[in-house]
Amino acid sequence: MMGWMLFMRIEQLYYLVEVSKNKSLSVAAEQIHVSQQNLSVAIRNLEKEFGLELLVRSYKGVSLTKEGEEFVNKAQELLTKIDEFYSQFSKPLPKKVLKGKLRIDVVPYMTLPDILVSFYKLHPQVNVILEEHSPQEIMCNVAAGISDLGIIFRTSEDPRFFEAVHDLGLSYESILDDKIFVCAGKKSPLKNKRVITHTELFKQKLIVSEDLYGWILEVIKRYQDPADLQIQKSNSMQIYKKVIEEGLAVGFVTGIGLEKELIFKKGEVVPIAIEKHNNITIGVVYRAVNSQTEVSKELIDYLKLTTQDYRC
Repeated sequence: MMGWMLFMRIEQLYYLVEVSKNKSLSVAAEQIHVSQQNLSVAIRNLEKEFGLELLVRSYKGVSLTKEGEEFVNKAQELLTKIDEFYSQFSKPLPKKVLKGKLRIDVVPYMTLPDILVSFYKLHPQVNVILEEHSPQEIMCNVAAGISDLGIIFRTSEDPRFFEAVHDLGLSYESILDDKIFVCAGKKSPLKNKRVITHTELFKQKLIVSEDLYGWILEVIKRYQDPADLQIQKSNSMQIYKKVIEEGLAVGFVTGIGLEKELIFKKGEVVPIAIEKHNNITIGVVYRAVNSQTEVSKELIDYLKLTTQDYRC
């Protein structure tokens, strides 16, 4: 009789209830710290499983269908019962109080702000200090003890990455697979493209963050001599954005950067998929386990847990 529960997850009901409260997928996603895409997929899977249309979707937002209203009422009743069940039978765990300073190096435009803000809310007595550096500098800073850990990305084709990690005495854990996109402004001649080849890309004027310049050059060297390219460096996010928006050059952005609007708001630029070899892996580097602080261990665990919501 309860076989359907094997397929429907409690979190899907919770997601639907939050969407009904906020009347918006984007607002609900922000409230419960999941990606809008994952939220939308979860609800569509719920609709498919029950053969119901629960939401009416429009440019103004979302609203419940008549069946959706009945479904949400029952979902709220079920979630209340589940809360009562846990309240009655679960033993409260002592709350872990963390204190101290946590120094984190991140690659530019990859601060994962929603995760770090929610971590700070959980542990308000932790002083989190963020600095932006290139992937190479981050690894050196962590190895030297200047930073506690680093959030970096690497390409899947980089054969020397793990050798460098080993030589510096570091540990590395992947937390998320992502892609690199070209971003073009609405005044760019590429504004109508959806996919671009390396040959087409390297004919364009490029702009990159100064901290990522060396990393980008190493990637480009696998395909072409960087000396033949027009590449502009920028250490200012405002300049980086303006140059791209005005169509003076094209830049690069990660899938997470697009989804979380870390640089551009939705609609400000046109994301263009790179035809081949655009996969990256985002991960965390840290020193040997016995040199980690309790705070850094907690953040690493938290990163691995919360980035599950980013996976498609």
